[in-house]
Amino acid sequence: MTNLPRPVGAVPPPAPPPMPVDVGTSRQLWWGVVGFGVVQLVASVIAALPQRHSFAKQVFEQARAQDPQVTLASAELMVTLVYVVVVFLGLAVAGLALLIVHQFARGKLWARTMLTIVGAWLVVIGVGALFAFNSVTGTASLVAGGAAIVQAVLAGGAIYLSHRPESTAYFQMSRR
Repeated sequence: MTNLPRPVGAVPPPAPPPMPVDVGTSRQLWWGVVGFGVVQLVASVIAALPQRHSFAKQVFEQARAQDPQVTLASAELMVTLVYVVVVFLGLAVAGLALLIVHQFARGKLWARTMLTIVGAWLVVIGVGALFAFNSVTGTASLVAGGAAIVQAVLAGGAIYLSHRPESTAYFQMSRR
């Protein structure tokens, strides 16, 4: 297949502006945020696994009031299915976040706005995790809390870098 020359007088499409270093670094920080989010998800599920029998008993008691045919085994199955669904939803959210980060790197202003909102929320959650020492019950909850704190630091840095003057100019140029 050969590329035919453009018609005479046609203006070539403008080349996209080069990505500033700050946007590239911010993109890498967002990748870290997503990675530590997956770590936090796995650690949180592992921390909740020892309590699944008590969750199943609570579900069993609530379901038994409405349907006397419910068994404890079916309640345990429901709790296990909820854990599986939570993991899959968490991984889907991580995939969506990576898609938004990709659009962010392409200079999409809406992606920067979404990541700024989510990043500010992660910073607030991370500060809360920083002061939640009395809720640590084991290694898995310690890892989940540590991942939340690292996510907050990375998100804060990514937000800062994405709002620097060179980065802002990059996102404004991409709007045209």
